[in-house]
Amino acid sequence: MSKIIKNTIYGSEYGKLDPKVLERTKAKAPINDEEVEQPVKIEDFDLLKIRSSMGGNNKDLTEGRISEKDITILCKGRYLLARLYYPAGLKTFKNCLLYLHGGGFIGGSIETMNNQCRLIAERAQILVISLDYRLSPESRFPDQYYDAKETIDWLNLNHKNLNVLNSQIYVAGDSAGATLAVACGLTDNKHQIKKIISLYGALDFTSIDKTIYHWQYSDYQMDDQEKKLIHTRLNKFAILSKLIQKIYIGDADITNPLVNPVYATDFSNFPPLVMIEAEFDYFLQSNKYFAKVARKHDIEVDEVLYKGLDHGFFDRLGSLPQAEDAVDVIASAIE
Repeated sequence: MSKIIKNTIYGSEYGKLDPKVLERTKAKAPINDEEVEQPVKIEDFDLLKIRSSMGGNNKDLTEGRISEKDITILCKGRYLLARLYYPAGLKTFKNCLLYLHGGGFIGGSIETMNNQCRLIAERAQILVISLDYRLSPESRFPDQYYDAKETIDWLNLNHKNLNVLNSQIYVAGDSAGATLAVACGLTDNKHQIKKIISLYGALDFTSIDKTIYHWQYSDYQMDDQEKKLIHTRLNKFAILSKLIQKIYIGDADITNPLVNPVYATDFSNFPPLVMIEAEFDYFLQSNKYFAKVARKHDIEVDEVLYKGLDHGFFDRLGSLPQAEDAVDVIASAIE
C-alpha cells in the first residue's frame, strides 16, 4: 500500500493550479458557489452539446504500430461494440485490460479514449479492450453496470480465443468508467478481476449536504489568487453531479454501492486497487474516503495524486504531460 505524490513545477507546494490548467480555466466563464446551490433542470442542459464536448483534443503518442479491431460482445439479449488494441506482431498476451471510458454516464465513447488505449497497449504490451457501454438518458442505472459486468464475464470465458493466457483481467476506467470498474470489483464473487485502476473515479453523486464524508471547499488547499478559479473547476462537476443524479440514477437508491461506491461495506471479493487522483477534482474527497474504508477492510490500495490538476486531465493526452505519465502508472500496475 502506498501513496505517491506527483508534483507540479511548484515542487512540494499545494494549492496552485498547473499552469496549463490555469490557462484553460481563465479562458472559461466562472462558476460561482451560489450556482451549485440552485436546483438543476434537465431542460437547461444541451445534452448533445455536452456529449460533443467530451474527450478533449488528445494525440496519438505511440511510437510503434498498434493494431485495432472492432468486435461485438454478446451479453444477455444484446450485443455491445468494443475495440481491441494490441502491439502489431504480438500473437499472445499474458494479460488483458478492459477500459471503461468516462463521460458522466451521459457521454464519452470508444473514440474519446482511443489514443489513451493505444498508448496503454504499447506501454504495457497488453491487449486492451475498450467498451462502448450504453449511455443515459437512453439507458439508466443499472444498465451500464450490467454492460461492464457481463463484458467481464465474456472476457473470462473467451480469453483463450483472444490469445490471452490469464483468465483474470485488469479493469481500468476514468470518471464514470472508474465508477463502473469499482462497482464490478464490489461484486466480483467469481474473482475474475486481477486489479482495478481508477482514474479520478466519480465514486459519489450524493448531494453535497448529504455526503457521509462532509464534502466542503475547505478540504482543498487553495492559493488565494487562484481560489475563484479552483472553485470554478470544483463547481462545474458539483453541478454535473446533480444532473447525473437526475438523468442516470433517477429513482434508484442513492446509497446503493453500485451507484455510489462510497456506501460499500462488503469488500470480501474486492481486488487490489490503484487510484489515480487529481488535487482539484470535485470527486477527490470521495476517493480518499473510499480508499480509507477499503484499507480498513484490508484491501491493497495504491494512490497516486497529481498536484495542480483537475477532473478529466487524462483527456488531454499529448498536451498535458501528466496524462502520459498516468499511462505509465497504469502500465507499471500491470504485472
